[in-house]
Order: sequence, then structure tokens, then C-alpha cells
Amino acid sequence: MCFPLLGGLLAGQHDNQRERPPPARPIQVTFPSLNAPQPSVSPPPARWTESPTHGIAAHFLGLKKPSDVSLDTLTLLNVSFHPETDFEGLLGSVSTAAQAHLPPKSWLDPPEQGVSQPSDLIPTLLCNGRKAPDHNDYYTRAKELLFANEDAFSNLTRMPIGEKVVLRLAHFRKFWEGLDNMAYYWNNSLDQYIPPNPADCTDNNNNNANFVSKPPSSSPNDEEPRKKAKTEPAANDTTSLSRGSAGAGSEKLTKQPSILSSRALPARIAPAKVPWENNMQSASEKPVDLSKGSYKGYRIGNGMDMPEGYRLECVRAFVEPVAWAFGVTLVPHRRPPVLALGHVRFPVRMSTVAWRGPQDRMRARQGWMEGPVLGVQCRADAAFGSTGDLQAESVLDAVRELGGMLLLAQERAREGRVEKRGGQDKWWTTKQRWGGGPGGEVGDGTGASDAPSQDHTPKTDEKLAIKPRLGSKDRKKPNPVEIWKTLRPGNPLWDPKIAYEAIGKDRVVEWDDVSHTTPEVKFRLLMVRKIFMISSLNHHISILKLRIHPLYVQYLTDGTLPKEPPAEADWCSPKLHRTRWYDLFDVNDRTEAMRGLWGVMAYLMRAQEKLDHLMANS
Repeated sequence: MCFPLLGGLLAGQHDNQRERPPPARPIQVTFPSLNAPQPSVSPPPARWTESPTHGIAAHFLGLKKPSDVSLDTLTLLNVSFHPETDFEGLLGSVSTAAQAHLPPKSWLDPPEQGVSQPSDLIPTLLCNGRKAPDHNDYYTRAKELLFANEDAFSNLTRMPIGEKVVLRLAHFRKFWEGLDNMAYYWNNSLDQYIPPNPADCTDNNNNNANFVSKPPSSSPNDEEPRKKAKTEPAANDTTSLSRGSAGAGSEKLTKQPSILSSRALPARIAPAKVPWENNMQSASEKPVDLSKGSYKGYRIGNGMDMPEGYRLECVRAFVEPVAWAFGVTLVPHRRPPVLALGHVRFPVRMSTVAWRGPQDRMRARQGWMEGPVLGVQCRADAAFGSTGDLQAESVLDAVRELGGMLLLAQERAREGRVEKRGGQDKWWTTKQRWGGGPGGEVGDGTGASDAPSQDHTPKTDEKLAIKPRLGSKDRKKPNPVEIWKTLRPGNPLWDPKIAYEAIGKDRVVEWDDVSHTTPEVKFRLLMVRKIFMISSLNHHISILKLRIHPLYVQYLTDGTLPKEPPAEADWCSPKLHRTRWYDLFDVNDRTEAMRGLWGVMAYLMRAQEKLDHLMANS
């Protein structure tokens, strides 16, 4: 169940210092650990050429449930997985010039007043005509991520802790609200499980295991429950820049008041769904049933109980301030995202997508968008390895990530093309026909032939020939018979109000990065596309980059292999690079993640000149 976040806070109706029914035991933060198969670089995989049909499409058509995804699926996709790297290595794998778009770490310090920046002397423009954001724009946003978690959470309800100044949350206010909602499921720093009274315990319930409570966390004073307050940001702009780590699993909150909300999720009053294992008590002690005990702390559930929408809202609110600085908006697909595999349409997961707004204001008001720029994929999977087969879970998660990135590659490859709908220009969508079965055509009497029925009278034909009036009430709505008789191709899959474009694709040759000097080879290298996507698990994010050749996208979409082997021997094996997982509860991790995201957006939205002369020579 998903609770919409409309600027308010989710809070339990309880104080973290008062005893209440215990929530489910916290889960350990784990991530996929994939042992990827070795791809076939040259020649392509044998199943691509030996199979009489589209090998990838036939395989995905046979997938009926998630457990059917196996290592053979990754082998067929033939993707090369590379080790995790930092943002310098991620952008360095694109080109050496791409690293120049990564902000220096000194931008976390306030810009010096009166010192002219290079952007002030020569304004740099983006591909949408906007001025590129500078050091001041970066610092204005980044300083809001340097706040300690407990300070920002208390500031949301205008209840500062102690004598600390009131913080100003502007660009990342929704992010802090979403992070506070996630903390009610992931922040176990104040957990204190209290055993029940021995007089109330019974020996009949043997289904629950044991769990030793943590020692009480020292708190200077007992705060009254935090109350929800929808307020405007405080006028005081004094900022407290705390670079310490704060968050779930990375700190001990010294003081954390609880929250009160009219849209609260009640605490769990029942024991956990699975037995509490890993008892920390010694074997000599008698097992104690804690399902009927009490609890003090911050959580109202564990990570597996958290609604999936909270993660999406938090990650979206983290990306939006950076995207808005470059004139990019986050909008989910207005049509179901499906991956085209020949004649197979395979649904994939894509939480939201970053699109560039058109420069024409009229088109922008009409809902037009350009792109996509990059994608965001949030998954609710948690506790990897709990089923006993970490490899199978990791393969399934990798296929889900690849499905989203291949969808972005297909959408970016639609630049300059027109959609060909299923059955377009085919005889079965243009020629009227009737099989002559018993009972007559639908709605045309009971005759057994294709002769015109009595319903086709001149009076009826004249009625159909009358044009509808301008008024909506006078317009004739087609009846089911007329709809059934209408011949047309299949429904379109492309969004009619999206100008598909490979934003950020190299259009100018970087001569120092190209070993070959012939224009033909350089133009082929320009065609190689780089797809970026933000992946989220638990309360972490990671940025992925997929280097994919257009011939691979063509085979994936149409099932046609190139007639002649291309110059690039590894065209059939896309290369996947990714960063490590950055914890949004950790100050250093989220500031570094914003720095890398800023560099990726700056690289994709850079202004370029079209290389017309090179395209003509090739």
C-alpha cells in the first residue's frame, strides 16, 4: 500500500521513549552479488545465428514468472559487466573530456564573494539554450545535504534540538521529508526491545524465537512527540554545515523526538511474520518470548514493510533539484514502458525518466518533452540472499536493471524516425472482408452471406453522412458495430508528444580519444551510445552507464543481424559500468552522489555542434 506524499510527514502516533508493541525485527542491508558469465565478443553468440527465429525474443517469450530468469538470460544478452568504480572512473570510461564536467570537491565550500568565476566571464550554454549552472548554484543545493539527519528531521516540524539555529530547507525539502519517512523503517539506531513480564509469558507459543534487547540509549531529556506542521521554510538562512555521518546503520542518534501526523501508519501490534532467529542470548538462558513484549525506538516496521512509494519519492526528490538546475524535469512514462524484442513486447520497470523541456513555450504548455536524458529505477527487493540462493536473486535484479537501460537505448535510438505501428499498410488493416459464417456479420441481421442487410437503408446512410456539429453534445458517438468495422493498425507504443532524441550523444570527435584517424571509423564511434540510469535499492542509489552499439539495438528491436561484420568487433557485447552504492542516510555518501549526478547531467546537457561534414564524408 502506498501513501502519497503531499508535502507532509509520515509519523507514528507514539513517542520513541514510550513503550509500545514491538515492530518487526530490522533486516540487514544487503546487495546483489553477481557472478556474471563471460560474454562472447567476436563472433556473436551462437544462439543469435543458429536459431531460425529471434533468439532473444524467443527466450523472453518463454519467461512466465520471475523464477524463470536464469544465468542463461544474461548469457543470451551478452553484456559485459565491469567492477564498481567511482565517478571519475565512470565518466572516464566515456571520454577524458567528460571528467571535466564533474564538479571539484572544493565546490562544497562557499564561493568567495567578489571573485569572478570563469562562468561569469564567458557564459557557458547548455544544449537547451540555458546558462550552465555554476559554483554558486551547486553550493546552494549541496549545503542542504550537509545537515545532520536529526537536525533536518526536527526542522521539518520547527522543533530545533537544543539551542541550534533553525535550518533552511528549500531545494531538498521534499527529499528530507521522504528520508524521514524511510527512517521509520530503516533507522534502527534507537531500537530497544523489552522482554515481557515473566508472569505474562506462556510456554505454549514456541513459534517465536528470541531477541535480546539493546541497552537503553542515553537521552539528555525526554521530548514530547513531534507534531506535524505544514509550514513555510524559515526565514533565517543561517546554515549549520555538519559533515558528520548521520543515518541508519552509520550513527547513534543522541536525541530523536517522535512525530505526530494525521496521516500516520499504525505500529505493528502483531509479531513478525517469520520467527525471530539469530538469538543473541546465551544457550544457558531460558528462551523469552518477545512477541508480547514492548519496544522503544524510532521504527514502526522494517525495510521489507516499507511501502515502495516512499523510496521512489525520496530518490525522485534527491534527483529533481539537480535536474531542475539544467532545465530537466522528471516525468514517468505516459504509456506502459515495454521493451521491443522483435514481435514481443516485454514489460520492464522504469520508475521515472528525466526529460528535457522544449524551448518553445507553446509546445511546453502542450506537454511536449524531449529525450530521454536518463532514467530512474527503484526496486523494492530487500534482504538479498535470505532465500538461500543469492546468485539467482542477483541475476534477476541484473536483468531488471538491463531491461530498463535497454528501453532507454531504444527510445534514444528513435531520433529522426517515425513509428511503424503493428500491421501498418498490411491487407488485414486496410481491406474490408467478411468470412460469410452463419449468423451474418455483427449487427447486420441474420443472413449467412456477405450481402448488405436491411440496416443499410438510404435513410441510415444519409444519417451517417451527416457531419457532426461543433457542439460536443450534438456529436454522434460511434456504436459498437461501427467501432468493430473500423480497420486500423495496432495501438501506437511511442508517446506522440515526445520528440525522441539521444541527448548527450557525441556529435564532435574528440581526437585525443580516438586511435583511428579515418572519418569513417570516427563516425562509427560517434554512433556508440552511452545510456545512464539511477538504480535504487534499500536506502541507497547507484549510477549505471551502458555503452551500447546501434547495431546491437537494431538486432534487439528487429532481430536483424548486420550483413557485413562491423569494424568494431565488440559491437555485440554492451559494456555496463556502475558506481558503488551510496547511502542516502550518510552525509558524505549523499553529497558525493550529488556531485556525481551533477557531473553526469552536465555532460549529457552540454552544448555541441553537429558534425555535418564528418557525416557527409562517411
